[in-house]
Amino acid sequence: MSSALQRRRLVGLAGAWAAAQGGGAAAQGAYPDRPIRLVVPFPPGALTDALGRVVADRLRERFQQPVVVDNRPGASTLLGATQVAKAAPDGYTLMVATSTTLGIAPALFSNPAFRITDLTGVAMIGAVTLFLVSHPAVPATDVPTLMAALRAKPDSYTYASPGNGTIHHLVMEMLCRQENARAQHVPYQGSGPALTDVMSGRVDFMWIDATVVVQHIHARRVRPLAVTGARRARAFPDVAALTETHPDIDLVAWQSIAAPAATSAPIVARLNAEINAMLGEPELRNRLADMGVDANPMSVEAFNALIRKDASRWAEAVRQSGAKVD
Repeated sequence: MSSALQRRRLVGLAGAWAAAQGGGAAAQGAYPDRPIRLVVPFPPGALTDALGRVVADRLRERFQQPVVVDNRPGASTLLGATQVAKAAPDGYTLMVATSTTLGIAPALFSNPAFRITDLTGVAMIGAVTLFLVSHPAVPATDVPTLMAALRAKPDSYTYASPGNGTIHHLVMEMLCRQENARAQHVPYQGSGPALTDVMSGRVDFMWIDATVVVQHIHARRVRPLAVTGARRARAFPDVAALTETHPDIDLVAWQSIAAPAATSAPIVARLNAEINAMLGEPELRNRLADMGVDANPMSVEAFNALIRKDASRWAEAVRQSGAKVD
């Protein structure tokens, strides 16, 4: 074969390779080209479910593809998380991941089927405001007076939570440990029955999601003592943020979108950009605020750094509390 013919064949092979690479890039750029499954590890009606449906609707509009919400509650959110972790890492199986899923739940099990590293953070949605509320008969108006009451009568007061090892439980345990105060923990199956018993006076106080309790605060069925996070709630400017008296208890509940750990960086970046753009829309930010969620867009790198930081702190809180679910 002549050298000229060899050169022509090499040029032809190079052109074919370049075309194939261009075709692959085009295929990647076409994501998504089929329906996306969004797993919610909570039952229908929960805050995370409602939030997932809002995100699904917005992504459906942006991608012009169906985004199907799939409720998979169980095992402190790890049932749904495990299914997503084992799914194909192609961007077509995502989940609404909470700080419970990516920070607390794996530490609650002796041999968890799911580990935090099995998922990658795609996008932060926002922080969920929790209120510390008490029955009006409890002699406290804020955190310092509540802690004083608990120290004066150790184990005489009770506090509710939506379940053993929930963020609501662990924040209270952290607070009592710092204050050398004691109260009896009464775990429930969900926030609704727990709040009912606080309002009736059968239990004295609890931490609870803003979206569940705000109407009852306005109706004076419970008294607000504090909110989580670094800022006071806009609707209740007289209620102090917990960090005003306990600056190191700055852990907050948050909601996010996650994907299987091996999902490609371009797909994760695309999803992050779309969700962050959504969170920049005033109408959506106001809608989330009405749900008790403070929109907080982050880069992929910043969000995954937060996951690692919070997971370490929550694991220590679980260890100190002795909470286990198996």
